[in-house]
Amino acid sequence: MNSSKPAVWVIADICHKMGIRHAVFSPGSRSAPLVIAFSQIPEIECIVLPDERVAGYFALGIAQQTQNPVAVICTSGTAVLNLGPALCEAYYQHIPLLFLTADRPKGAAERGENQAINQAFLFRELTNASYDMDADVTSQPGLKDLALEIETAICHTKQNVPGPVHVNVRLSEPLYEFTDEPGFNYQIQKQPSVPDTLSSEKAKTELNLQLAKATKKMLVVGMRNRDKQFTDKIKLLAQREDIVVLTETTANLVEVTGAINNYDACLDLINGKDLERFAPELVITFGNQIISKRLRQVLKAHKPSYHWDVSPYNEHRRFNIFDVDINTSPISEKDALDCLLESENIKSNYANKWKGLPQKATELTEQYLKQLSFSDLKVYDLLIQAFPLDTHIQYGNSTPIRYSNFFQHNATLTINSNRGTSGIDGPVSTAAGAAWATKQLTVCIVGDVSFFYDSNALWNNNLSPNLRIIVINNSGGNIFRLLNGPTRVNNFEKFFETKHHLSAKHLADMYEIPYYFCDHQERLEKILATFFHPHNGKPAILEIKTDGELSAEIYKGYFEFLKTNSDT
Repeated sequence: MNSSKPAVWVIADICHKMGIRHAVFSPGSRSAPLVIAFSQIPEIECIVLPDERVAGYFALGIAQQTQNPVAVICTSGTAVLNLGPALCEAYYQHIPLLFLTADRPKGAAERGENQAINQAFLFRELTNASYDMDADVTSQPGLKDLALEIETAICHTKQNVPGPVHVNVRLSEPLYEFTDEPGFNYQIQKQPSVPDTLSSEKAKTELNLQLAKATKKMLVVGMRNRDKQFTDKIKLLAQREDIVVLTETTANLVEVTGAINNYDACLDLINGKDLERFAPELVITFGNQIISKRLRQVLKAHKPSYHWDVSPYNEHRRFNIFDVDINTSPISEKDALDCLLESENIKSNYANKWKGLPQKATELTEQYLKQLSFSDLKVYDLLIQAFPLDTHIQYGNSTPIRYSNFFQHNATLTINSNRGTSGIDGPVSTAAGAAWATKQLTVCIVGDVSFFYDSNALWNNNLSPNLRIIVINNSGGNIFRLLNGPTRVNNFEKFFETKHHLSAKHLADMYEIPYYFCDHQERLEKILATFFHPHNGKPAILEIKTDGELSAEIYKGYFEFLKTNSDT
């Protein structure tokens, strides 16, 4: 038995033939034919989540780990709008997702029908491609055209630059009729192409000329997946006299000897007037977005002569983040690395200037930590020491991802974070999807506001027993205490920090999830000794209560301590 609408068989069948193995649904009437069709395919695992925003992020977590497109299916109207945050994150993080939004026939919105909005091409600026399909077609030529279109749509999730594709599927009533007739048989005509290499001889020649001139070269690696070939090449470059390699937690390059991880601390060790001596003549940025605002400020003030932005996906996009003329021609990651490796290792003391800074930053960080009372900074120190080997970490935005960069992580850990758009929405849902996909221990470290904002992630019958959620509850949006400016505004706590007295315990109780609480160091150390162990087939939540005002003072004090004890 299948839906009486042959077009939806075709959509589901093509998804199966094109390698889609996961479909995430949110319940709805207009999307019923799609749900029925997908559920008839045993090779596609169907997951039902009531909240569309959670569903989008859960699918993003699966695709983030598998790098394979996931279908996300919802009904019409405002349900579609709730997919926006996850779709936007997928676009900027280059994650393949296929959004199938059910819709009424054309003209329904203009007639004031229920749950009818102008949703076709709603996300045109945030997708690799958008389609508006009539799924009421029944003729063989019409079905063939639709099949080719859905095939092309799936290709667009992966070819060249991975990302989301939106397919608006128009369906008229009846929606719940079935048939035993055989479906329309369509043979796949396309396959996602290998990403194009955008490098040109002109780009390589230009980069080689600049590499030959520059005695001070800086490589900055932002968010990217683990890649052994890339890592091996960066390891070689990190040993050069004329090259400094800066990495962040999300770069997943901890094992690169000579790379500088906590470079924000290193920059604060450098006396202001000496920053120019440490600034590069040429900077090359790899991966996606970088976290550090401090580095942006320094390189805007002490501008390099050249900046090359190299995308891991060979795309035309280039981020001019330092207000410096950027490469006019795109270059592939492979070609950029090869140019670097083949360039002369110019005799220079540039790497030596930076060499002592990481060790000094580590020593001062350890000194500062020893004198701390229980606070956010102390909590992150304890957590990062306690993570079991081979754990997947999902850091939330705002303070968690920033604190993570202060510490060296074990090289076996895999670090992810929704840094495509850096929003606070969806970290728990994404982590839940990632844990479900990998079946490995996945730890989500998230702030209290972000956790409560995404609390519907727990309304989920598919939570993996390998998921651990750690909530740092400092009673409000503590990030605003760390930024310069917000605290000077009248009614700061009301308008920015939004202080609260909420606890994760009530949510944990409602969803019957094992829950732990601590508000001092000894208790935290005791809990961490067993928290990552199995919990009778269930995930677990650890809520850590800290003082927000004290934590903000300690955070700012950390950088003051570095400056005060600098001897550069």
